[in-house]
Amino acid sequence: MEKRIVYHQRGKDPLYKTWHASKEHLFIFFYSDGGSIVSNEQVFPIKKGTLVLIAANTYHYTMPDEPAIYDRSKLAVLPYELDKISDLLSKSNIFKSFFDKAIVYAEIDENDRDEVDGIFKEMNGCKSFNEELTLFSCLLRLLCFFDKYTIESTPATIGFMSKAIKYINENISLDINIDKICSAINISKYYFCRQFKKHTGMTVMNYILKTRIVLAKNELKKTNLSITEISGKYGFSSTSYFCRVFKEEENCSPLQYRKRGQI
Repeated sequence: MEKRIVYHQRGKDPLYKTWHASKEHLFIFFYSDGGSIVSNEQVFPIKKGTLVLIAANTYHYTMPDEPAIYDRSKLAVLPYELDKISDLLSKSNIFKSFFDKAIVYAEIDENDRDEVDGIFKEMNGCKSFNEELTLFSCLLRLLCFFDKYTIESTPATIGFMSKAIKYINENISLDINIDKICSAINISKYYFCRQFKKHTGMTVMNYILKTRIVLAKNELKKTNLSITEISGKYGFSSTSYFCRVFKEEENCSPLQYRKRGQI
């Protein structure tokens, strides 16, 4: 996990209109209006004051009406961390069904929005020596707001799609192909490819490629790794192939993309 908390992230989402699934549970608080969160066949409106949980390995994308003014805070929580909270609350009926959801959608009353924002702000200013304690405190308070204001939720994804996404995310730096994925999740190749395209609108290999490009873009912006090192790190067969597909996706070379970020 690169960064647990992003506080008041403004502007276009790097994954705008791009299907993706995170390895972490994502708690997102929106400060801007307009647009949608899309997951499978369900659409959730983006509204000012909306608090959303997107469970790990849940396929989704965001589509704000005005990408340039899109404003949100995002907290990433590892599955085992949320499991600890689940175990802690195992005797409570209040949150009994919360931990088996793919998406939980809550519209926070205007009077409580500053307090929710303060939870994300507290995590943003947290020092490493007390991060876990602060995280658990913040999660418990967020769960209370979900309990109070949730208006919609969806069951957790089960079956091949969730397993396939988890496998791809965990092996994105390796030589992944459809046969290996189908073998890992025990499903027929023809059925898997057809259903994956139906659910996501793209082929399996196209999803893998786009995921690798997104990860590579992040490396180009935030590290000094060479183009060759980044290419190898995310499973591209060669540096030349990486540069070619990167240019096809981004209309610029990896080096040009890095220079733009530095400017």
